[in-house]
Amino acid sequence: MSHGQRATITILTLLAFAGASVFAADPPAEGQLERLMEMASQTPDRPDHDYASNSLQALVNQSQELNLSQQQRDKIKTIADQYERTRHDRETAYKRSEMEALKLIHDSRSSLFSIEGAVQKADQEHSKLRMAGIKALRDARDVLRPEQYSQWRQDHAARQIAQGSPHQERGERYDSESSESGRIAPH
Repeated sequence: MSHGQRATITILTLLAFAGASVFAADPPAEGQLERLMEMASQTPDRPDHDYASNSLQALVNQSQELNLSQQQRDKIKTIADQYERTRHDRETAYKRSEMEALKLIHDSRSSLFSIEGAVQKADQEHSKLRMAGIKALRDARDVLRPEQYSQWRQDHAARQIAQGSPHQERGERYDSESSESGRIAPH
């Protein structure tokens, strides 16, 4: 099941618990949809959106351990900054497309064809978000020398084994306290 489908199911579940009727003649108000999207976006099953950010931040934080040059640090910082801007734009587009899908789902006049198109668009936006993260991670990897990348991967594996369950898998952001357990390299 794709993330977009999981998000839609999560939102529909939230609506059911809120007592909203899926078959209501009028769609929910814009404010209600925005609150539902915000609640859905904070569910712990969304570690993939922060994965690239956390990995890039971990790489910056480990720059001394990896013996990165100033030029390498600057390039990785630039990649991280560019990714954050792209991520913000992609997340906004994804949330908008999810909102459009929700509006159609809750409008009894909407055809299944139009709902399917909106859900597919949301999935596409989510894929673009994920691909931006993958590109940023690959760009950062390309800045490293082979031995630095190898050390980065080894440190990551050791931290995962020592911790067991990384904070990121629970949707937590990377910080200095969680650096011993957060994901630091792509799989």
